[in-house]
Amino acid sequence: MGKYDLHIHTTFSDGTMTVENVLKKAKHIGLSGVSITDHDTLRGSLKALSMQKDYGILVVPGVEVSTRYGHILVYGLTELKYSSINELVDIVHENDGLLAIAHPYGKFTFLKYPIVDMTEILEKADAIECYNGKTIHSSNVKAKHLATKLKKPCIGGSDAHIIEEVGSVLTLISENIESIDDFISAVKKGNTKVLGYKSLFSIISSMIIKGLRCF
Repeated sequence: MGKYDLHIHTTFSDGTMTVENVLKKAKHIGLSGVSITDHDTLRGSLKALSMQKDYGILVVPGVEVSTRYGHILVYGLTELKYSSINELVDIVHENDGLLAIAHPYGKFTFLKYPIVDMTEILEKADAIECYNGKTIHSSNVKAKHLATKLKKPCIGGSDAHIIEEVGSVLTLISENIESIDDFISAVKKGNTKVLGYKSLFSIISSMIIKGLRCF
């Protein structure tokens, strides 16, 4: 069963680690693949794609898109231009990508994002991020319930901003994956499980470490 961390931030957005360090860590801990999902930029993913053969793991191009309705994870595209959330959804699907709603019930705000009430967008989403490594447990539980209600596949990712977090939350895929297309197909079919858990203490500790490294 393949192990994938599908939510990672590097120095191309607000992470503290380089793309190279992410790939080294992923290989060291035996991951099958990763997606670097920097905020509103594909630069980290494109760099990782150019290096994946050196590390023997699958790199799925990704980006975390920030909208006023919530955050959206996009996988499988190497360029992305849009002017609205509806156009974003259409472009991803027209280009055979994968669109997932990221941590729909927030992190420390205890409040859901407006996207949770946007039925049309939720129905068009391919998956829900049911477990996010930077989100409190109760919010992740709500995300899982949302996925169940909508009959959407679950994915998970560490939301790593420091190197120690990479691989702390994983998406397990129960079929052979040899390409990005294989990955997208497997997720859309729902052949996924989520593995990992982070306590509130460990989340806060990671945030403190990140702050110190950025100081």
